[in-house]
Amino acid sequence: MLQQTINGIALGATYALLGLGVTLIWGVLRVLNFAFGQFITWGAFGAFYCLQHGTPTWLAVLVGMVVGGVIAVVVDGTVIAYMRRKHSSEFAMVVATIGVSYLLASVVQSVTHSQIQAFPSHDFPRGAFHLGSVDIPKLQLMSLVIALIVMACLGAWLQYTRSGRATRTVSWSARTAELLGVRSTRIFALAVFISGALAALAGICIAAETATLSYSSGDPLLTVAFAVIVIGGMGSVAGAVIGGLILGLAQVYTTAYVSNTFSEAVGYIAILLILTLRPTGFFGTPEEQRV
Repeated sequence: MLQQTINGIALGATYALLGLGVTLIWGVLRVLNFAFGQFITWGAFGAFYCLQHGTPTWLAVLVGMVVGGVIAVVVDGTVIAYMRRKHSSEFAMVVATIGVSYLLASVVQSVTHSQIQAFPSHDFPRGAFHLGSVDIPKLQLMSLVIALIVMACLGAWLQYTRSGRATRTVSWSARTAELLGVRSTRIFALAVFISGALAALAGICIAAETATLSYSSGDPLLTVAFAVIVIGGMGSVAGAVIGGLILGLAQVYTTAYVSNTFSEAVGYIAILLILTLRPTGFFGTPEEQRV
């Protein structure tokens, strides 16, 4: 039981990174970006190609994060920004991001000839720490430490820095932020870049654990990311963390004590249950609109 709990926490921490990326986009732009899965894939491939050419692991991870962030900014600065200026509906933006996702996936599929790539995970920590009867894999421990550091840095940035406070102001009201002298376009770009970088980081961690990578690697993780923010609450940083841990533990427990067949369905079941019983999630707050 303790071993499975440790595994679940490590997996949940990586899921939390995905949730933080999506909740940051939603909190600032109010857009559910279905191209998020490709930010994961492109960032992981950025690190993959760097590692293939002998780049140090830390630099390859950094390059992968930059790739994910830049792709996210390009998508936002072209497709989403254009639709935002045209005052398109949220549904139209969702459909547009689905189209962008297929386009980005087809590019990777063409380059890799639809082949599954062997991710060079030997460049990452291997083996495990043995504490009595409990084994703590070094790679999972690394993912957990990275996730905790990123969560702490993101929370501190939003709370104590000028750009972080500006981001929170824009998320509340872009028009009010503009009146206060905040350039919302810069804040949009910054938030989207961080979101894409977090997606790439999570994708790299998961690719290192599975030792595989393909053009569709980000697709199942997109569902995981949405499940995390539904569980925790849309737009809540704390909710993304808690939601990731809950989902990670639920998947590991299901695999260990029920069946591996149902582990992939846990995310869908969680979405259905939360939307039925508590639509705002554990940390979300209901929004009132006057019509």
